Amino acid sequence: MKALKIFLSLLLVAGSIYLVRQSAPRFTYKDQVAVLLYHHISDTDMSNVTITPALFRSQLTFLKKENYHFITLQQFRSFMAGGNVPENAVLVTFDDGYESLYDQAYPVLKELQVPAVNFEITGTLADPRARKLHFLDERQLRTIATDRDANISCQCHSDSMHDKQNGKPLLTTNIVVDGKQETEEQYKKRVVNDALDCKKKLKKAGEEEVDSYAYPYGYYDDRATSLLQSVGYKYGFTVLSEMTTRADDPMQISRITAGSPDITPQVLNRTIQRNVMDFSQDYNYVPLRDTLKDLGGTMARNKDRTITFYLHGKPYMLDPESGTIETAGKQIPLKHPLLLKSRKVYIHFKDLENVLGIQIAHNPLRNSFFERLTPAKARNIETLTKS
Repeated sequence: MKALKIFLSLLLVAGSIYLVRQSAPRFTYKDQVAVLLYHHISDTDMSNVTITPALFRSQLTFLKKENYHFITLQQFRSFMAGGNVPENAVLVTFDDGYESLYDQAYPVLKELQVPAVNFEITGTLADPRARKLHFLDERQLRTIATDRDANISCQCHSDSMHDKQNGKPLLTTNIVVDGKQETEEQYKKRVVNDALDCKKKLKKAGEEEVDSYAYPYGYYDDRATSLLQSVGYKYGFTVLSEMTTRADDPMQISRITAGSPDITPQVLNRTIQRNVMDFSQDYNYVPLRDTLKDLGGTMARNKDRTITFYLHGKPYMLDPESGTIETAGKQIPLKHPLLLKSRKVYIHFKDLENVLGIQIAHNPLRNSFFERLTPAKARNIETLTKS
């Protein structure tokens, strides 16, 4: 009987350990933020960017139980400037400024003490019920913007740029007006005036500082971001699904989509975890074949002892004897010698990044390397997620 009691006690302890492990993220991340993207919340409307109030609440509650820490936009600003944020930091954002933010999300956010950012299309304030899906009116926007306890910052999603002409986004396109394509000066004036109008309306609604901009449809380029920066916007939010670090371009802030009906709390947790970057290790040499496989590439050894590898269809020829890699007619010298260990070729991590022209990160959950989309490739990108 005594042995049985000890056995049962051990089972209880083991079960407790299992529960503790299940209630915490598999990897406690630091010095990075998971910025989440939502749009519309409704029990009746259905779309790939609409979730129910119950699902929204369960996502936030689950993340809280999983020891994630929700931060304010001000904390995020401080983080990008070099400050600290809590471990497992999360920033919640909404795009478009639908009325459901006020009716459905706002009460839940306030109750659970979860800060957020509302990226408002301020042009809709003139007639918020002109479309089937209603937007915030001025009273609702002001209530949210001035509720300091709720900590919901209202920022810009353009004034009247959330549209396209002939399938091309207004923010990055020289549009046609009265049969003529606008000049470069006319384009600049239109973008700047729209950005200023958006800022003016948000400040009128009670927002103290407007310095963040979510790109309509996720489209942007160097020209547009430069114009936005010229009128005081310091942060640009994309729809690329990645974590955000201090080293990232502040005008290319990634966001992980959370507001789709198939994203359960558990799926959202896994999605965040699969995007986490492990900065705890100093990667010197990495196995070339295995790392290329992680990145979606291939490698083959040739009879003349050279090595051919491919990434995104682009060929590279590595000559171990000369320590150079040839690609697109160019010879790239390696700064560190190759290593051969257990019949595997090892290349220095920084050499591989330099040759491929990409940023490489390591995810501890998958125990694999992946190519970062930000900041190297975030130009003129539109995903299937409508912003």
